Parts: sequence; C-alpha cells; structure tokens
Amino acid sequence: MAQTSREQVWAVVEPNPEDRRGERFGWVVFAVASMNVVAVVLSTVEPLYERYSVYFTALLVASMVLFTALYVVRLWAAGAASGGLDRRGRFAFVRNPIAVVDFFVLATFWTGLLFGIPLLESGLFRVLWLVRVLNLSWFRRSRRRFKRVLDAQRSDLAVAFSGAGMLVLVSSTLMYSVEGSVQPEAFSSIPKTLWWGIVTLTTVGYGDVVPVTPLGRLLGAATMLGGVAFFALPSSILAAGFFAEQARKETRAEEAPRVGRCPHCGESFGGEDTGSPRR
Repeated sequence: MAQTSREQVWAVVEPNPEDRRGERFGWVVFAVASMNVVAVVLSTVEPLYERYSVYFTALLVASMVLFTALYVVRLWAAGAASGGLDRRGRFAFVRNPIAVVDFFVLATFWTGLLFGIPLLESGLFRVLWLVRVLNLSWFRRSRRRFKRVLDAQRSDLAVAFSGAGMLVLVSSTLMYSVEGSVQPEAFSSIPKTLWWGIVTLTTVGYGDVVPVTPLGRLLGAATMLGGVAFFALPSSILAAGFFAEQARKETRAEEAPRVGRCPHCGESFGGEDTGSPRR
C-alpha cells in the first residue's frame, strides 16, 4: 500500500532507525539545536557578544522560525503515527517530552518577543534543546533500558527518597530545637533550618549555617552519617536494577530457540533455519 503524504512526512520529521531520511534529518535538527546551545553559552561572554551580536541574533531568529515550522509540520503529520487517527496521534505527540521542550522554548520566545523582552534573554532556554540527544539512535536503546530499570525499581526508589525526606525533616526539626535559641538568625524556623538539613545530608556542607553547641554538633555528625547511608541507596538500587536487566537479557539470549539439524536427512528443526543443510 502506498504511503500517504502525511505518512511520508512523518517518516522524515520523526527520526526512525529504519528510515535513513528520518535518521539524517534527526541529525540535522540535533546539529542546529547544538549550535543554539553553543551560541547561548558564548553569548554570555561580553566581548564575544559585543563583536558577534548580529550573528547570535540571526541564529536565534532563524532557529526559532525553523523549529516553529518543524513543530507545526510534526503536529500536522502526527496523525500518521496512529493509523490516521488525528486526535490520538496529535495527543501522543504534544505530550512527548521533546515536543514539550520545543513548545516551552518556542512559546517563551514568541511571547517574549510580543511583549518586548530582549531576544537573547528570552532565547536562553534554548539550552533545553540539548535533550534532543536522547532522540538519536545512539541513545534510544539505552533510554528504553533505563526506563525499564526505573519501572522495575520504582517502589525501592520511592522508599529510599521518602526515607531521605523524613530524615531531612526530623534532623532539621531537632536542630531547630537545639540551636534555635543560640543562633536565632541561622535557625529561626524549621523551614529555614531545612536548608542546613539538605546541604548536610547531601554532604555539600557550604558552611554558611553550622551548629555551635555540643549537642548540635553531635546531631550534625549523626545527620551527615545518615546522609551518606540514605543518599547512597538510590545509586545502589539503580546499579542492582541494571545488573538484573543485563542478567535477564543474557537469560533471554540463552533461552532463544536454536536451529538444530537431523543427523540423517540434514533438515533443520527447533527454530528458523538460516542456512542450507550440510552435505
């Protein structure tokens, strides 16, 4: 069956490893997005911006026009992804993470332009386009595997993060009760003490808020030890999930049907034959 024009356009604008046109187009779009990220970074260097501001602005406007046109075309062609069901295909497209990023960046730019916000300030969000690297063929398989690991370890991760959150709240509450009367400016309330709890549990320890009483320091030491334990849990859970995923992959490969041959007639059995019988 011949493809419709919408299906042909969708095959190009939505990267597909089975379609070289779509794959090449995806790399072109990623290259333009990468140029914008580099431009955003370099435009913050004052001497470079003063010298090449015209080029920075031209790249910004051209990229916004191109990505706006691409978004509209993809929205129009999205119905082909669901067998011609426009609403279903377009809904699936607009809630795609990359499409959400595109819409946010474009909406920020055009809204800012209409209300007179300077172009390069409203275009700073272009750094989010770097997320398009996840849509390249190199990363698709790893992205799917990472999603499977997250789905499998969701409950364990929820317990780990919930425990860390409770530890932050409890330690901050105790620290407020111990240090609040001694350092009323640093530990004036539990919400303000939460800053100390977060930087202590994450072992960052900026040093801007520290306990001074012996009991407060003892509590701070216990909080730091608890932080090492709780914040190491998510990493170990994810590592265990990846090992389990690799083990499942190896098990599936071992259990895959293998092609055997009859020792008498040479005919294949037990799977799909990929070669000719031995003579």
